[in-house]
Amino acid sequence: MLPADGLPALPPVEAPAQAHVQMAREGGELFVFHDPCVLGTRLNVAVRAAGQAEAYAAACAAQAEIDRLNRVFNWRNPDSEISRLNRAGRFEASTDLFLVVSASERWREASGGALSGRLGRLLKRWQEPVAPDRREAGALARRISAAQVGIDPAAGLITRPEPVLFDLDAIAKGYIVDRALDAVMATAGVAGAMVDIGGDIRCAGNGPDDGCWRVCLPDPLSTYDNAPLAAEVALHGAAVATSGCGPRDVGADGRVRSATIDPRSGWPVAHQRSATVVAPSAMEADALATAMLVMAPDAARELVAQLPGVSARVTQRESVHKFGVQPHWVEYAPQQPAQGGASLWKQGWYANITFEAPPKDMRREIAFRSPYVVIWVSDMDDKPVRTLLLIGRYKEWHEGNHIWWRQNRTKVDSYFAGRSMSTRGSGTYKVYWDGIDDAGASVPAGKYRIHVETSRESGGHEHRVLDLDFSRPKEFEAELPINAKSGGLLVSFEKF
Repeated sequence: MLPADGLPALPPVEAPAQAHVQMAREGGELFVFHDPCVLGTRLNVAVRAAGQAEAYAAACAAQAEIDRLNRVFNWRNPDSEISRLNRAGRFEASTDLFLVVSASERWREASGGALSGRLGRLLKRWQEPVAPDRREAGALARRISAAQVGIDPAAGLITRPEPVLFDLDAIAKGYIVDRALDAVMATAGVAGAMVDIGGDIRCAGNGPDDGCWRVCLPDPLSTYDNAPLAAEVALHGAAVATSGCGPRDVGADGRVRSATIDPRSGWPVAHQRSATVVAPSAMEADALATAMLVMAPDAARELVAQLPGVSARVTQRESVHKFGVQPHWVEYAPQQPAQGGASLWKQGWYANITFEAPPKDMRREIAFRSPYVVIWVSDMDDKPVRTLLLIGRYKEWHEGNHIWWRQNRTKVDSYFAGRSMSTRGSGTYKVYWDGIDDAGASVPAGKYRIHVETSRESGGHEHRVLDLDFSRPKEFEAELPINAKSGGLLVSFEKF
């Protein structure tokens, strides 16, 4: 149960057993597993372990814990525990559900109503074909806020009033990350690990970068998976989460608006806004990142000042606000316009590239052995120009993609880092190419080749190419159809 007072907290991850202390100091070997279809988003698990067997066991433990908790918190599943709670007036909850509902209610109070796990009814209303007006949305928000939710720690009972439907997405994903990491770290032979579910990341133990885990923050106002980097943070026994602009920012009526609703007004927050939070636990980082999309800067600063180990970065189109002590943050200089090259790219023409991951067998393997994918641009002589996307951001994943690997092995380290970004849809990746090469220079307009290379850990390799003409400022679309081995690619050339 939660402590009697104070903000919600999670127990720290235990240190490695004594038998593994020396291995923890040495770091162990790094093993990485990924799955593009977990909780409606993507999962990456990096494990530093004594060997492959230990890392595999740890990854399996993480996946089993995620699957278990998905049966608790997935409100889209009518048989989940939260769905049963939402059909009941009084409900005896499991420890996991009771803890997260209780934490959500307490964060609601601590944030002055900026975070709420009660908004299921309001969110459903926003998904209807005709959006509510401000008066209707505000009235429903006030009804939900005024309702009296009952929390009985002694009996583990939750009392749900009629206006309230629990939707814990703003906090439950972080809780699942925490529990999955606990499962990894409890596995014998593990010295360190990082669990990333859709940009909510927590790490523990010995990381590959001088004992830390390096996480980069792409331009938080971009919805592209290869957005330029804005900052990075070195984590050790901590978590990071980002909320803000993303592909969910389109309503049922087709209008672009933030997927985050202000619980106090019932209205979406400003679309061009993002918040990244570093905190001791992923649940705390997840909750605060959502709350800070809603809060005014002064209120956010005051809240962060009360929370040990918390720092935040809130980005708006015209400004960046930083809160809390940030000793491990490194800010990147804004990307400068590329020099040289033809004027076509400088006139605002971009190639939009959407990659659909290969279809998955419904009997998903627990060790999530999806293909490792790299997408890059070359000239027509196959000389590499720009690497656009790596599905999996550790070089060990891509040696099987031998065509790309042979061309890039000397500079491969520059491509890899964990990324914290707003939740992206499972199996779909959006990148862009603006005529810039890997050195940051603008290339001439002309004909280029898009490569998609995939390989599997268990064997199997495919390399497909799409030849495109970017010589003229003319809109077009081209595609590589989806297949079971390498997915599919849709490219559009257009002016922004």
